Amino acid sequence: MKKIFLVLALLIFGIMSCGKKDNGEKKLRVGLNAVFAPFEYVENGKITGFDIDMINEIGKNLGYKIEIMDQSFDGLIPSLKAGKIDIIVSGMSSTEQRKKSVDFTDDYFISKETYLRKKGNNSVTPNSLSGKKIGVQLGTIQEIEARAIKGATVVPNESTVNIILDLKAGKIDAIILEKAVATEYMKKNPEMEIFDEKPASIGMAMAIDKGKNPELIKQINAELKKMRENGKYDELIKKYGLENSQK
Repeated sequence: MKKIFLVLALLIFGIMSCGKKDNGEKKLRVGLNAVFAPFEYVENGKITGFDIDMINEIGKNLGYKIEIMDQSFDGLIPSLKAGKIDIIVSGMSSTEQRKKSVDFTDDYFISKETYLRKKGNNSVTPNSLSGKKIGVQLGTIQEIEARAIKGATVVPNESTVNIILDLKAGKIDAIILEKAVATEYMKKNPEMEIFDEKPASIGMAMAIDKGKNPELIKQINAELKKMRENGKYDELIKKYGLENSQK
């Protein structure tokens, strides 16, 4: 009998504590991969970026304390499913495959896909990717796009930085990156150049575990709409230089 009461007490405590700090303040654990400047990146030891400002604004309006949890991109959905984070805000594309595991908010950004090669490597063109090695970050929509290229060899990696190093070292022939991310990396890696660009077929959205919190999805969608209407969204777009990266 004591064991039963102990289990019930732990369950009640767990339910009351979920998503809240000790002082009763609501908390939202946000999972991301801070290597996608200007969406999320580390500057002066602090994680910042468009996604950070956006979720902080939404969290403030909904009464949540935002806790940022940085990890590998391909580990975000497993962490969400395991209850280690409450929401993914990491430039994640709302693919049909991912929708089987998670619920997405409305899109908050629709980008362009950029194809990069080592500067001067004119043998790599939009029409000559068959037989070429294409680097992509593991688990991204760019990996899906690369695998659709007939005859190409896809080389996934957990780190975008490693992909760029491989391109510069001649280990791969091309990279596919989201345009704004590519633009930021090119500032520090002038050895790369763009040789093709396409509109992204799917937008970026925030993800919550499947069926777990439909009310939060509705609230976030309402806040995204408000941000577009009151000018806050455009303010963030301009702050992070994303005007020319949208579809």
